[in-house]
Amino acid sequence: MVVQIVTEENILPAASTPISSKEFKLSVLDQTQVKIYLPLTLFYHNNNTSNLSSVISDNSKLLKQSLSETLTRFYPFAGKVRDDFYIDCNDEGVHYIETRVSVSLLKFLSKSPGDEMIRSLIPAKARESPLGNYVLIIQVNIFSCGGIALCTCISHKIVDGTTYTLFMKDWTAAARGSFSEIVHPNFTDASLFPQIPSLLYKSPADFSRSDFPSQRFVFSGPKLAALKAQTKVLRSECEPSRFEVVAALLWKCVAKAASRLDEISIGKPFNLGVIINLRGKNCVPKNSVGNLVWPGLAQCKLSPQLELMELVHQIKKCKAEINDEFVEAIKGDDGTPTFVGIAEKMTSKETSFSLWITSMCNMGLYELDFGWGKPAWFYFCNLYSENFISLCDTAVGDGIEAIVSLSKENMVVFENDPEVLAFASVNPALI
Repeated sequence: MVVQIVTEENILPAASTPISSKEFKLSVLDQTQVKIYLPLTLFYHNNNTSNLSSVISDNSKLLKQSLSETLTRFYPFAGKVRDDFYIDCNDEGVHYIETRVSVSLLKFLSKSPGDEMIRSLIPAKARESPLGNYVLIIQVNIFSCGGIALCTCISHKIVDGTTYTLFMKDWTAAARGSFSEIVHPNFTDASLFPQIPSLLYKSPADFSRSDFPSQRFVFSGPKLAALKAQTKVLRSECEPSRFEVVAALLWKCVAKAASRLDEISIGKPFNLGVIINLRGKNCVPKNSVGNLVWPGLAQCKLSPQLELMELVHQIKKCKAEINDEFVEAIKGDDGTPTFVGIAEKMTSKETSFSLWITSMCNMGLYELDFGWGKPAWFYFCNLYSENFISLCDTAVGDGIEAIVSLSKENMVVFENDPEVLAFASVNPALI
């Protein structure tokens, strides 16, 4: 497969950003976020082959025009990341790349594309630090059949999963001319959670690394039902969600892989950082733009005999702790001492994270229609972080796709674990 760049340009917002908004202040939750791009790739079939050249031209024009309109509402996305504290909203625009791919989308998807194949569709600039760089980089990969792999890469300094979804929903609504579905983003993040300049944070991202494998594991609806049936919960708790049972199983099996390779670690803490959405808690607006998330901490002790029920309980517990009272305690200037204390504790050697997990489930990404149909598949790529898991919906049914990134040594053990294979398929065919 050959991916060839045909055009590169900057897409400017349809209207200039007001002088009063030229400097966008990030919140402390943005300030302390990792300095990486988050690449999301959406795959669309071309169902109109009557005049392929005209279809490609029309689709390209539609994407650019609607993107320009969306940038007037999401104006920081048309700027550049100055540092950990500010985005320069200079209307320099989004770096926009268009390519041609030498194979059809059908052929590409039939190969059960893994992480390495997806990376060939991601812009090279997304492998750099976003500091001093574009907030948003887009690569539109057009296959020989006219199908599209649309890869958007947004700086993590201003987006979490929900912000990503808000932006994409606005862009697709603009493309369809569906003005009733236009998103009206809220930019009060920095006033709710003010910057703390004294709180220094070193990003763990290593932009020279590419030596950890990412593998896709798919849990079908029936398999999830069977997994839930095996998970007993405490009488006082609600039945576990599909996120909770999948997260518990993956956490358990990663912990088993780690303990088998390092017997000295048996009995020591093995942590799970659960990314929890703060929107809707303590009046945090649901359409807020920024990193409105907090890492809940679940903990177990490394052991080959970990109980799934206990791990589900720990995940439920850490989610319940991030409630209205917690959000109130870290909000505003009065919350600074509390925020600093928690942040220091979470980054200490005693509670340093062993595994991170986040979810893009139930966000409606399979509803993102530019006017030529809904995506056949999407892939949320991890470029830099080892010991990281992202969960996404499956294209059909109520299953879950897990993109798991581990060290080479741990991955060999993990992907051959009978407990994983009893409930998940490893990178199954997409068509």
